[in-house]
Amino acid sequence: MRRRSSALTEVREAPARQERKTATRVLVEHHEVLRGLLRKLTETPRSEPGRRQALADELFDELWMHERIEEDIFYPAVRDITPAIAAAWSEHRQLTDQLAAFVRADPSRERFDRELGVLHDVLVSHAHLDEELEMFPEVERFADADLLVDVGDRLQTRLEQLRSSQRIRAFLRLQRALLRRTAR
Repeated sequence: MRRRSSALTEVREAPARQERKTATRVLVEHHEVLRGLLRKLTETPRSEPGRRQALADELFDELWMHERIEEDIFYPAVRDITPAIAAAWSEHRQLTDQLAAFVRADPSRERFDRELGVLHDVLVSHAHLDEELEMFPEVERFADADLLVDVGDRLQTRLEQLRSSQRIRAFLRLQRALLRRTAR
């Protein structure tokens, strides 16, 4: 009689299921990522232009992805719940324009710091003041709880897909390079 390997008889636990988050929680957590990158950029001195450039690139990518998940998933899902969606779309255009100006700036120059300051103000106004303090509480009050969790799942999944896509990473590198080329 053959003995079974002890490895075969071990009971394997299923991996812990990832906690499901509401859409607003997913977005607030991603806002924290963006704020953290802004903080790191602010704290990094001009004497470290390479680090500033890498952080600026990461901020560009994360903000681009954030806009995609909000515009493609969140805003359409809650457009009938809050009238604030129209203003949010407009603010995204402003963020995109400021992000382009920021990426064009040389990280070893004063202009980079000025553009970073403006980007910080625009992002804080949009993410914290308009979304977190006004829109999200309204959405949480009036949206179905199951909808918020389902949309949260979709937001997380799409963000992970965007982050892991080599095609998206290449596209973002090209976009940054083109913006910087127009700065010359």
